Amino acid sequence: MITDVDRRVLKIMGKNLLVTTGELSRMLQKEDLNGNSFSISRLLELGYVEKVESIGTTLVITQKGLRALKEEV
Repeated sequence: MITDVDRRVLKIMGKNLLVTTGELSRMLQKEDLNGNSFSISRLLELGYVEKVESIGTTLVITQKGLRALKEEV
């Protein structure tokens, strides 16, 4: 079971598919989401989001994350 904040983070990631941690933080701040680092950590643990190391840290939503997002809607 994911929380409302987790779901909102997944929705943002689902629209963009690939986002840097800085971009994601800015998007979450625009939506007044607090505790976003906790949600991201939780989504990483659940396997809904993966880290990709390139130039900086980038996050991608996984197929599992997309399925979870569709099931929650």
